[in-house]
Amino acid sequence: MGQDSGGEEDTGEKDMDKNEQRAIEERLKGQIASYHEAALLFTAVTAGLPDLLNAEPRTAEALASDLGLKTEPMRRFLRGLVAMQLCEALDDGRFALTPAAKALTFGNPSNLSEKAFVAVGQYWMPWMSMMYSLRTGEPSLPFALNKSFADWRGPKAEEGRFFFRYVAKEELANPNGLKDALGDLPEGTVIASLGGGYGAWLADVLSQGPTLKAVVFDAPPVLDDAMRLFDALELADRVAFLPGDVLEAISVSADVFVLKSVLQQHDDAGAARILENCRKTMGKRGRLIVYEQFMPEDARDDPDAIMLDLHMLAITGGKTRTKTEMDMLIAGAGLAVAGHRKTADRMSVLDVRCPEPDP
Repeated sequence: MGQDSGGEEDTGEKDMDKNEQRAIEERLKGQIASYHEAALLFTAVTAGLPDLLNAEPRTAEALASDLGLKTEPMRRFLRGLVAMQLCEALDDGRFALTPAAKALTFGNPSNLSEKAFVAVGQYWMPWMSMMYSLRTGEPSLPFALNKSFADWRGPKAEEGRFFFRYVAKEELANPNGLKDALGDLPEGTVIASLGGGYGAWLADVLSQGPTLKAVVFDAPPVLDDAMRLFDALELADRVAFLPGDVLEAISVSADVFVLKSVLQQHDDAGAARILENCRKTMGKRGRLIVYEQFMPEDARDDPDAIMLDLHMLAITGGKTRTKTEMDMLIAGAGLAVAGHRKTADRMSVLDVRCPEPDP
């Protein structure tokens, strides 16, 4: 009993179809080899090639001369971009940018050139050093880059400024999530972005009514750039810029406080401290919006959330949390969840309040 006619134990598992196995292997091969394209894209945007070729087609000699590079390696590199269908080799020896590759030019609404700088230029080495995190439980970024996260992403670091600018562009291009999360706001409402960089998403919220006002609360160097952003958007007169650190204390007067993808950057102790600081400043009538991507019960249900969790492991030491874990953190800080829903961009929104006192 429990064995088939060949005498082998029946485990209840079926052999994978050979075609299915082959397809999986080919997919894995492609994923392993994808570093080719990522490195080529990063090098191209770092050199400014999409912008140069968008201005006019050029030869490898001309590009190498303008950039102070070697001609023959440049020609070989351009052939790689042709293979990726980002360039076209013309009959006269010049190379032209393809229409699709215009998305890689600096300032394009796609934000792809900036994404290449951030994802490849800043994240590649910490992710390649993930074994350090597995061995120690600590983020691999300090090990990979020989500097702390505070020094690397700090408001005085050029990497940090570039990252905040990138996030601001993403928020301006895709503003709907937080506006949906906040819902209809009464006239005169003050909305505060806490520790979330420039808080560029506030621009779309403020467009709902002329009496709405906002606060951006972050480190002073971040605020300098935020001021310039809102001045360019002609909204600076409706935004207060207050310096501070959400881990230390939050001295902000507002009706609605927003933590946008902030708690995920911290371990449980840090996240709890931020929530406690929110409770101390928001008052009994205040409203706190926690806007984050939650960990699914099954990793296959939301692979992006799983990758975000691993990203926090490697970069900041934070984590993506389940709804239950977030509820426990919030309750531990003396707060209560008044509502929970998903937005169209698959983010989770927790509406958090100070609990009513017992009668």
